[in-house]
Amino acid sequence: MTGLLFVAAALAHGDSFELVRLSARPEAPEELWGVVDGWGLVHSEDGGQGWGWLCEEAIGSTAVYDVLAWQEGSALLGTVDGLLQVDDTCIGQSVGGLPEGFVLTLARRGEEAMVALVGSESGGVYRCGPESCVATSLVGAGLFPKSIVVDGDTVWATVVHTGSEEGLAAELWTSTDGQEFAVAHAWPEGDVDPRVIHAEGASVYAWLRPRTEATLPGFARSEDGGASFTTTFTTGYYTDPTPGFLVTGGGGTVLIGSWYGARTWRSVDAGGSFEEVSLEAPALRCGLALPGRALVCTDHLVDGFDIAATTDGVSFSPELCLEEVEAAACVTETCAPYSDSWRAASALGGGRCQLPADTGERPDDPPCGCADVGGSAALLPLAAASLLLARRRRRLG
Repeated sequence: MTGLLFVAAALAHGDSFELVRLSARPEAPEELWGVVDGWGLVHSEDGGQGWGWLCEEAIGSTAVYDVLAWQEGSALLGTVDGLLQVDDTCIGQSVGGLPEGFVLTLARRGEEAMVALVGSESGGVYRCGPESCVATSLVGAGLFPKSIVVDGDTVWATVVHTGSEEGLAAELWTSTDGQEFAVAHAWPEGDVDPRVIHAEGASVYAWLRPRTEATLPGFARSEDGGASFTTTFTTGYYTDPTPGFLVTGGGGTVLIGSWYGARTWRSVDAGGSFEEVSLEAPALRCGLALPGRALVCTDHLVDGFDIAATTDGVSFSPELCLEEVEAAACVTETCAPYSDSWRAASALGGGRCQLPADTGERPDDPPCGCADVGGSAALLPLAAASLLLARRRRRLG
């Protein structure tokens, strides 16, 4: 019976752990923040040696989409309830100046944050400080922002809107002052979700996901500031969510992790061509470039760990298993009622935290004892089948 209760509690939040965002301030890469889909945040102040969990109940939002390491001991959160700030109290505080809506994506531009908001009446890009936000010129009715990337002072944003006579329009906009935006590129087919994943000088990388099966999702790059794009790699199916990315080495090395199977591809020529990385590589879900190394979010069920480190995009070493993380000290009591479900989800997520990263081994039975949740191993096949049907929410595609 205890096992059944644990499984039910885990399903109430999400089927298992899925780390989908990582963030660190460039001047303080030892302070890390991560978004765990359906579970809130994890936070490290020592470069990833120790972590604390901040459950969604403590944060005050039922879904966190993105995190931006902000100031020392604080982060901005893009949530279904708008823009929140979390500081050393671990309690989310609302940032004013935004209309009602949910915040999908955040990017830092100097002392400000660029915020992509999807609202019931209007949406677009906003400039935000710790206490309030102001609208940029890229705000309007029927406007759905998809991504924001900052390179120095330049802001790149992709949007889909309903202002076209042909239906939906998909566009890349740019700003050099963070306030006034102009169209850099419009995808003529329109029926596509474009997301900028990297921009540096005249080089702009994007992921294009169609809304119909006429074409495949793919990686596209521009070498003329976004005026034109060439697709160099396609994979998956048009209904697949956006994959994870890692761009390092001045944009020269690109990793793409597909949601269409546990696979990862690597380019060493700035996205001109890709090759699949060996089976020892984790299934990439997100990436964060740091001085001297990079961190990637991985698929725990397959790879045995949730964060891995790499210096070359080929060899990976385990950094973190989320089942080893306890509630942060400042929210221990608040998150205590959900700790059992946190542990149950860690078991359902795989529980292979000791799996060597460099062998490619895929044992049939998890070696960490996680098949014994609540003393009932027989529950796991039932739970695994239920997970495919009972996911309460997924990240927005």
